[in-house]
Amino acid sequence: KMKKKIGIISTLIVMILVVILAILLTNKKENKPLKFLTNGSNIAYMYDNGDGNYVLGNSNEWTNGKYALNVGYSICNGDSNPNNILDWDSVNKIVLITSNENINCTLYFNKVYTQKEFYEKYVNDDVGDGELLKHTTSLPNSAGDDGYRYSGNNPRNFICFGPGSEDYNKGVSGARCEDENLYRMIGYIPVQLSNGETEFRIKVIKSEYATYDDLGREEVDGTNRFHEEYKKLKRVNADTIEGFSWNYNSTHAIWGSNLLYKTLNDNANSYLSNLNEWADKIEIVQWNIGGSDKDELPKAKEVYEEEKASSHGASSQVSAQIGLMYASDYGFASSKENWTKSLGLYGGNNGYSTDENRKNNWLFNAIEEWIILPELDHSSAYNISSWGNIFNGDDIDDAYGVRPVFYLKPDVNIVCSESTDGTDTDPYKVS
Repeated sequence: KMKKKIGIISTLIVMILVVILAILLTNKKENKPLKFLTNGSNIAYMYDNGDGNYVLGNSNEWTNGKYALNVGYSICNGDSNPNNILDWDSVNKIVLITSNENINCTLYFNKVYTQKEFYEKYVNDDVGDGELLKHTTSLPNSAGDDGYRYSGNNPRNFICFGPGSEDYNKGVSGARCEDENLYRMIGYIPVQLSNGETEFRIKVIKSEYATYDDLGREEVDGTNRFHEEYKKLKRVNADTIEGFSWNYNSTHAIWGSNLLYKTLNDNANSYLSNLNEWADKIEIVQWNIGGSDKDELPKAKEVYEEEKASSHGASSQVSAQIGLMYASDYGFASSKENWTKSLGLYGGNNGYSTDENRKNNWLFNAIEEWIILPELDHSSAYNISSWGNIFNGDDIDDAYGVRPVFYLKPDVNIVCSESTDGTDTDPYKVS
């Protein structure tokens, strides 16, 4: 009899486990909201139709990867912004409900765009005080590579990216994108990947300058290198930023073996490592680092061709996730009427006022700043001057501002809602 009872209990346990497993597998397969909803629960699904309006749909539409839950707009049991019980798994595209009570929810989903879809949608739209231009061969003085680039004074190209931005990207009401997570999209640009293939990727730059906390500090021989090279650089708005040398205590300007490259990519407390799991969203690309042999850089299109040429920029490459802006990035960020001007003469000392540069180029911040361009003989490197032109021959031991640059992986999509306008107070979200 005891054996018979044990057999019955064992059978019941197996049956219960099978039922539970079947329920979980069904939920996983259909991407249903997790947690068991009791009888009487009701969920309505509202989908952004791309015009800022929401339309009623069925429960299967959000499983196709074209939508992301907007927690702040959603309502559960009469409460708006129910972020205490409602969450969004952006990786697996699953709605998470952490209540076992009867739930009546209206879930609002925003439209998700691939990188290409996003730029095709907004290329002809108003992007604020600037333009989003497709660089076709018919666009005079452009890159001619069919990439999309922002230009002008202050386009709406802000994007929220990095640790601590999850609530903002899920649309939680009251959440904001902190300053350390603010970036700006340079554009959707062709780039050579680590496998040698060339594909289009969104390229972003940190909105403000990197700090010691961003890049970390490397102890060498009992001293702190960054304290040794530290100096303050004053901006026109009287704020101060922290400067870093290209290669401390050296005259050898090869990107990839220099200190600044390591503080961005390789050190234990590097900029990349401080991004934590967000580093997995950044593409490994081939950075062209060969350099230029010109005392005075020409216009943006010519500089762009040099950066790609085997005799100049592409004569040397380094495979990495984090870099700095190219000289051509800076040149094309200016209003298109300035693309005929030499980058070496684009400054107040040479006939163009600092005010004009600030008005016409959203990447210009009126302080000295490193770019990724060394001299061809690697004896020194170029930087953007406080006047707005690009200088060469600077001592790579000097400390200038640093804004990290990287490319997003193709599965990083852009979430749009009727409230998002791409400004620094309401940047675009990622999914």
